[in-house]
Amino acid sequence: MGLVKRSLGVFALAALLLACGCGGGKPGADGNSGPGNKPHAKLLVIGLDSADFKLLDPLMADGKLPHLKAFRAQAASGRMQSFYPLEKSPLLWASICTGVLPSVHGVDNFVKGDEDKPVTGSAWHAPALWDIIGAAGRTTFVNGMWVTFPARPIKGVMVSDYLPYGAERSRPLAGLVFPDSLTDKVVACRADPVSFTAAQLARFFPAGTDVAALEKAYPDQLQKLRNIWAADQGYLNVARQLKDQRAVDLFFFYLRGPDMISHGFYHYLAIPPADWHRDPAERAAFTEIVPRYYEWVDEAVGEVLSWFPADYPTVMVSDHGFYGPRNEGKGVVEHAEWGIFMVRSPLYTPGATFGHLKLLDICPTLLALLDLPPAKDMSGVVLAEALTPAGQSRIPHIEKNRVTSYLALRPAAGTTPVETDEKVDEEIRRQLRSLGYIK
Repeated sequence: MGLVKRSLGVFALAALLLACGCGGGKPGADGNSGPGNKPHAKLLVIGLDSADFKLLDPLMADGKLPHLKAFRAQAASGRMQSFYPLEKSPLLWASICTGVLPSVHGVDNFVKGDEDKPVTGSAWHAPALWDIIGAAGRTTFVNGMWVTFPARPIKGVMVSDYLPYGAERSRPLAGLVFPDSLTDKVVACRADPVSFTAAQLARFFPAGTDVAALEKAYPDQLQKLRNIWAADQGYLNVARQLKDQRAVDLFFFYLRGPDMISHGFYHYLAIPPADWHRDPAERAAFTEIVPRYYEWVDEAVGEVLSWFPADYPTVMVSDHGFYGPRNEGKGVVEHAEWGIFMVRSPLYTPGATFGHLKLLDICPTLLALLDLPPAKDMSGVVLAEALTPAGQSRIPHIEKNRVTSYLALRPAAGTTPVETDEKVDEEIRRQLRSLGYIK
């Protein structure tokens, strides 16, 4: 019965695409649609965990984030209102990727059970963007997204969020990447935290800092910086290695480091000197880490953008913002309610500002940018502000022709075996504890 339902969902989607004129017809030899050879709409998505205009705007004004600043000038943008619990990034990113609430999509935490076992890809009870567009015969490259281990079969390539873990194993964990034939190539892209030299790390510190001496004085902080940068470098290396995948319909590049670096070092930036009651030399050494890390992120974003045409439809988004440490009754709260959203597309006016948008508006809008209809059970809207004439003629048509639901396309449970390794699980728990996500 499940297979029948899934097939019916695909057939319903295909029928609606034909009715909407969204790339219907048999594919041509080049992968474009048949009659009229209309090309599929394509999209680049860059996810920057916890990016916040409150931090980005001053840096852009100072000329320190040239690629992000240039992109924002080409895009319509606005603050994106997230929802609680803000501290659970997997929950928020799964909502971005499915368009439904955690009670529907099932990804509601980092760990589960009394033993704090890391949540794996079997938690997804709703189809993500890559499942939806795969049912329409379209392809995805997705890299490092939360709760994607083991990487499940999709129409395209999935590099799971477990790439940084278990590096000391004699063989990689099964399920790091789909298809499995790419495993060796992907594993070779890992960055070794130990391999970074003092000269390489110097970019994150004030000029003249003796990084080697600093590492002896503050080994935990330097190890944290090494680990965070290595994970992001690894995923950037993967994207470089597999950038031929940019021909896919959805290229989804994600960096977790901005959030992790903020958890580790934002307090050095946010706490004024008068309120700092620890070693002032420590604050002076680490106060520039977060903005300087964003300068590296800007370089990475610039590189990814350079792989595509200058006007390629692109979205940049975060799952929430970042306050830095604040006391709020039950303890210290660091995540902020307002993340970022920027879209460069012929459908939206460059330089325009959205008045209000919510996290659950993102998935319907991404589907619309891919020329696919959202579902009626997605509570968000396709963003209808700042539309160009092309957008004004297209967006209402897409909104009017929503499908009933995509839930029949949910991933089949248990189809991808999970290889467990207690050492890897503890490595993940250790990292989550260091970020304050679990105890």
